[in-house]
Amino acid sequence: MNGSGKIKATHLNRLAVVYLRQSDPKQVRENRESAVNQRALQERLREFNWKQNQISIVDGDQGKSAKHAEGREGFQTLVADVGLGKIGIIMGYEVSRLARNCADWHRLLELCALFDTLIGDSDGIYNPRDFNDRLLLGLKGTMSEAELHSLRLRLDAGRISKAKRAELIQHLPTGLVRSNDGEVAIHPDKSVEDRIRLVFEKFAELGSGSKVLKYFVRNELKLPRHQTSGLYAGEILWKAPTLSALHSILKNPAYAGAFAHGRRQADPTKQIPGRPATGRLRRPQDEWIALVKDAYPAYISWQEYEKNQQTIAENQERMQNETFKKKGQNCNGAALLAKLVYCAKCGRKMRVQYKDNRFQYVCSKSRNELATGSCQFISGCRIDDSVVAEFFKALAPAQIDALAAVLKKQSSGHQQQLKHLRQEVSRLEYAATRAERQYNNVDPENRLIASSLESKWEHALADLELAKSKLADTEAEKPQVTRIPNELRESFADVGQRLPELWSRLANDVKKALLGAMICKVNLLRDEGGVAQIRIVWQGKLVTEVKKSVPVHSLRYSKMEQRVAETMRQLTAKGATQDEIIKTLNERHDLHPCRGGAFTSQIVSKLKRRFGIVSNLERVRRGEVEIRNVYTITQMAEETKMDPSWIYRKIGKGAIRIKKDATYGCYLFPRTKKCVKELNRLRKGTLTHVDIRELHHSG
Repeated sequence: MNGSGKIKATHLNRLAVVYLRQSDPKQVRENRESAVNQRALQERLREFNWKQNQISIVDGDQGKSAKHAEGREGFQTLVADVGLGKIGIIMGYEVSRLARNCADWHRLLELCALFDTLIGDSDGIYNPRDFNDRLLLGLKGTMSEAELHSLRLRLDAGRISKAKRAELIQHLPTGLVRSNDGEVAIHPDKSVEDRIRLVFEKFAELGSGSKVLKYFVRNELKLPRHQTSGLYAGEILWKAPTLSALHSILKNPAYAGAFAHGRRQADPTKQIPGRPATGRLRRPQDEWIALVKDAYPAYISWQEYEKNQQTIAENQERMQNETFKKKGQNCNGAALLAKLVYCAKCGRKMRVQYKDNRFQYVCSKSRNELATGSCQFISGCRIDDSVVAEFFKALAPAQIDALAAVLKKQSSGHQQQLKHLRQEVSRLEYAATRAERQYNNVDPENRLIASSLESKWEHALADLELAKSKLADTEAEKPQVTRIPNELRESFADVGQRLPELWSRLANDVKKALLGAMICKVNLLRDEGGVAQIRIVWQGKLVTEVKKSVPVHSLRYSKMEQRVAETMRQLTAKGATQDEIIKTLNERHDLHPCRGGAFTSQIVSKLKRRFGIVSNLERVRRGEVEIRNVYTITQMAEETKMDPSWIYRKIGKGAIRIKKDATYGCYLFPRTKKCVKELNRLRKGTLTHVDIRELHHSG
């Protein structure tokens, strides 16, 4: 290899790194010869007198693009090690393996030149400190970036060309399937087809996605979802309906038989480097890259699809107008605490809901998104009256007298603090004298004991000096009692007396301005007995808590919640999933949630946190449960001397075929020699895959 004379003893004393990378997971799976060629660079390094234990392979960036350094932990670690002077040479099959971005490439060259690190590829070895080598490496980096650009142009051109002919393979929505010969058909499962058609029929009948959602929830109907990845990839799962899931069906042109490409396009200003799926925004139909009608079998006609889109747009516009009107009504209505009230259950801001001459504070996040019951709703008149009463108390003359009493109490507390500090000084003086006496009485020839006693005496003297210093500082800080002038006291007294009389004659906007000037927020929590706990947070961050009985439509009992928690604990111990727990609770007629008409994931998760209910997997992680006759991934990695991440990658790629244990929710390997032997053969490459499910049955 050219340039071998550039290798010095200083380079041989440091590590030699072989950097491996392929652009995407598909190349890693299929183009295995590339990885073999890159790993073969170790032989070249041994020819240059690097020992085997000095050669390190960095393969953590397999399946990742070199367009950006973000997201490539292996490359970032490599750059950091160069900056620490640990690396003597970096070997890559070609420059494009290290970087396809000139900014990242030249930054690496700067570090290599600064810390005398060589760079090698299949053509030769280069010293970044040498001008000619630096120029050649710079040209290679520029050509690598230009190559990526030209590749991207050709790939984009080919993809767009296929998209305009509706021949581009893309994910089909639930309800459409693609056969082995590439033909698209309606899903053969009649229940899936009927459920998708029901969505369109009900939308045409009801004219609103929210009404369709309420219909599905009321009749306990679920929506099918085709899983494209994960453990259930390729299967149809039935999930609870949500407004977003319904809109994804109603807005997808594939159900109208149209092939559409470019509905979501990336905005470079909103993309996160290293995460190509981010920053994608919906585009209007006239900006789609390709739209080919009659490409798929249709659930609805194209005219019906366009009518649905127009209806959805009108609904959104109407909702925005109503929301704007409600905001104006909330600001100018009778509710005095609009924009100040928060739900103490979920922490969200509560809105005002008017009906006839009444109003109430409502937290309706779950109702709007999942068509379930509101988090809580509380009659607003009594809440406002209680908060206004506390507002008047804050302005009463008694509060001014209380402030003076607090200041006087602070002065008394200062004297009490001085008393305790003086006692602390006396105690430390005795401790220091005692340590000195012990040191003087020890035999000088016993140096170990004398040294220990001397250290103890020094620490006692240091503590004594610190206590004396603190006492002196506290004595110097003599607090002065702040006296409130009589004029100010009389002004507050006048306000406190006259404001309740004038309150009824003030306009609502004036009342809200006065309350907002002193109140930061009001947290509300209604218990099952119809008693609302009102927590007023003042602008000075002081808190006042009061309770007020409010009208309720139903009572909720804590014993019910205890029974729900016990049922959840039993189901979790049996290994039930979150969806199974929700389904079981909703099927039980003797159990009801604390809020809403049905149990949801949010309610179940909150109850789990409240009662400390954790999954069997979490109990295994905490060491509370010991599973016999099996290995966890960590234990298997220790047994086979592998990296746990390697096992996870092989499971993700399908090389290790294993399912999570239904009870504990984690991957469990049988504690057998056969299982360990199969994994070792997989690591050496003598096996293409290992089926742990068969080993489970046989083991």
